[in-house]
This record gives sequence, C-alpha cells and structure tokens, in this order.
Amino acid sequence: MLAARSVGNERGRGVRPGLWFQLPSVGVLLGIAAFPIAYSIWLSLRAYSLVLPGQTGQWIGGENYARLFHDAQFHGAFAKTMIYTAVTVSIELVLGVLLGIALNKLRRGRRLIIALVLVPTVISPLIIGLMFNFLLNAQFGLFPYLSDHLGLPLPANVLGSATWAFPALAITDIWEWTPFIALITFAGLRALPTAPLEAANVDGASSWQMHWHVILPLLRPILTVAVIFRVAEAVREFDKVYILTGGGPGASTLLNDLFIYRVSFVNFDLGYGAALGVTMFVFMLCLAVVFFIAIERADAPRARA
Repeated sequence: MLAARSVGNERGRGVRPGLWFQLPSVGVLLGIAAFPIAYSIWLSLRAYSLVLPGQTGQWIGGENYARLFHDAQFHGAFAKTMIYTAVTVSIELVLGVLLGIALNKLRRGRRLIIALVLVPTVISPLIIGLMFNFLLNAQFGLFPYLSDHLGLPLPANVLGSATWAFPALAITDIWEWTPFIALITFAGLRALPTAPLEAANVDGASSWQMHWHVILPLLRPILTVAVIFRVAEAVREFDKVYILTGGGPGASTLLNDLFIYRVSFVNFDLGYGAALGVTMFVFMLCLAVVFFIAIERADAPRARA
C-alpha cells in the first residue's frame, strides 16, 4: 500500500512540471480560439454598428438571433450553401474514391502522377478563382472560345448567367478538392489489412464485390473524416465565390460566408454579423457530432464481431 502510494506521489510530481510546461501553448490556443469565440458571442448579444446611429453596443439579448430567423436573404444564402456543399462534396467523394483506386493500381510513374494530381489542392483558392475567372471570361476566355467553335449550347458569359454561374462555381470546387479525397483514399488503401482481402479472394469475390463489400466498408471511417473536413471547408466557401461571381448575378451564387461578410464589413452591422457567425459555428459543431455518431454506430457491429 505504501509502495503504491509512493509511486502515485512520484507520478504526481512528474505530471505537475509537465502541466506547467503546457501552460504557454494552452494560453496561445485560448488567445487564438477561445477569445474570438467568446467575443463573437458577446457581440452577437448587442446592437453594434459602425454606421447606424444609436447602435453603440447596447445589450439586446437574443434579438439578433430572432432577426436571422426572419431574414429571407440569410435563408436563401444558407439554402444555396447547403446545396453547394451537398453537390460538391458528393461528386468529390465519388470521383476521389475512383481516382484513389486508380492511383493504387498504378505500378509505374505513381509518384509523378500523384504529384501532378495534387497540384489543384496545393494552389491557393484565390489563385484558383483568378484562373477560372480568366478561363471563363466572356471576352478572351478559353472556355467561351471552345464553346463557340464546338457549338455547345452554353452562354458566352457563363459567370454572368443566373443559370450557369452556380454550376461553374461547383465545378471549380470539384476540380480543386477531388485530389484531396483521392489522396485520402490512396493512403487508406495502402494501409488496409490484408486478411479480409485474402479471404474475399479465397471466396471467389469479383473485383466489384471486393471493392463494394470489403474495401469501401474498411475505408468508411477515414472517408467519413475526409467528408467532415470537406463539409467544414465547403460551408465556409468564400474566396472563389468572391473572385468569380461576387455572389451574382443577382443572388444566384450568394453563399453564406459571403453574406456574413457583406453584413459585417459592407453594411458594418457587426452585432448581426456576429450572430450569423455564431449560428454557423454551432451548426457545424452539431454536424460534426452527427458524423462522429454515425461512425461509432457503423463501427459498433464490427467491434462486437
């Protein structure tokens, strides 16, 4: 008993200096993350504007949050953001998995091809927006030129069309982030256990059955994490929207982050902008919890087996 107590005391004395050494990093994290979140919550409960008279930080409680439930512009931006996220992430997941499987089957030149495939992901979103802006430019862009010569039923000014601007924005995101899913898939395939694959081969499973019933279920946890990262990124899409369309034409590509930017830094309604930001932060937390619960429920039967 005394020996166990002495060992516990020694461990306690060893842990305390470690905690002191962690304090600077904890302080930095609190300054970077906790303080802005707390300040945003504080600001969202007040009427604060740099241009509207009489709004100098007065306490108004939940009025900003009640306002967003009746804001048709916010509802439209939120709906477009959800559609944009669902479409882009779904297509990126399918194409990325197929591309990752293709990369895993390569035997020659794999490193070079992977490096080339990853180029869109490592380019800044701002640069990608400028690239596609030049590509789709109605006056001198390559896409309108090819569309005209090939006789495609597309408008010359794609980004100026309320019908085609949103698909063009989605294609830009798909081009940028499909390689990310492909790299995650490729890494997961390289780390798969060999026993289930060998058992499926012995049972005479076809290539399709192998991928659908064995490989994809084994990849589900890592793909779910990749989807969480992509959803979190797509919901906060700003750079490419701002560069390509600016939310137009009209409000056809006005996504949520651009709407919050306009409220906060164009209209300078900082209290309402903070309420919008806090709402989206809570929404993303809830979405992440749902994803992780889905992972745990999917893994529970295998764990019991």
